[in-house]
Amino acid sequence: MIEETLMAGLSHPSASVRLDVVRVLGMVEETRALDRLRALYPAESDETVRRAMAWAGSRLFQAQQAGYTTIDAVCQHFGVNRAIENTPDAAEAELLRKLQDQFDRDLLDMKERQNVRRAGTALAAGLGGAVLGGASLGALAMAGTMLSGTSSPSSAMDARPVGGGTRAPATKPSDAAIEVWVRRLRESSSPEQRAQAALELAQLNNPRALPHLAAAFLGDESAHVRETAQRCGKALYWSITYWEMEQSGALAAEMERRAQQLGKSLPRDAVPTPPSAPAAQAGPSVDPSPLDVGEILRKAQQERDERKRKRL
Repeated sequence: MIEETLMAGLSHPSASVRLDVVRVLGMVEETRALDRLRALYPAESDETVRRAMAWAGSRLFQAQQAGYTTIDAVCQHFGVNRAIENTPDAAEAELLRKLQDQFDRDLLDMKERQNVRRAGTALAAGLGGAVLGGASLGALAMAGTMLSGTSSPSSAMDARPVGGGTRAPATKPSDAAIEVWVRRLRESSSPEQRAQAALELAQLNNPRALPHLAAAFLGDESAHVRETAQRCGKALYWSITYWEMEQSGALAAEMERRAQQLGKSLPRDAVPTPPSAPAAQAGPSVDPSPLDVGEILRKAQQERDERKRKRL
């Protein structure tokens, strides 16, 4: 999980990585990291990291006191709460299924009766035409059409009941290139362009953008850019968390817990099913985890070193 990865990064041997992690945790207000920050703060040897930990700890404490949690924010942002509220519980779903079955049977009966009426009307029209002539034949046919029209089911009856709000689909984190937008976020002279770069980084859904958004949130001279960077940083963090919760089964458990709080028992098809675990492979995996803290923050450190060399 991204939250666990970042908290593990608080003990990274590199002070610059610890600093990036602390800034990200403070930006996204990850209240679950508050206890770990408190535990590590006394032993932190780097003064810059200590100041950042004090800043982040203050923000997380205030967020905790306000009742903020990442899980609540995720469930609100992606419509999970709305989906639970609008999904009938198991008993209601069974009743709706029975009503739907009865509706389908009644509709079939109505269509069969309509076909019988049409056949009778056609027969009457044929007999009338033989006795009364062509003009009466047309009148009887029109009357038959009007009769069948008044009894035929409308198009609305063919429509199925439409459910309430649904949650948004989870999006897999990407490894899309972010360098162009990071450079614009850091170097553009236009606040609007820097804010747009923050938006683009959030859209790319790459976890490696988090430290850059945190740096803009803390250091940009424009209040608009700082606010946009924080908003985008949170949205990116929520997106990663949401995807991981769906994959691990934590989202299903959370939805069931929230449904129980509302006195509901969700039907099975309303709860996301995590994908099957891949078959175990012999030997270590050759693909590094995209959420490894080193992978997330390595490029940020490289860019910082590059800027230092340019200043020398």
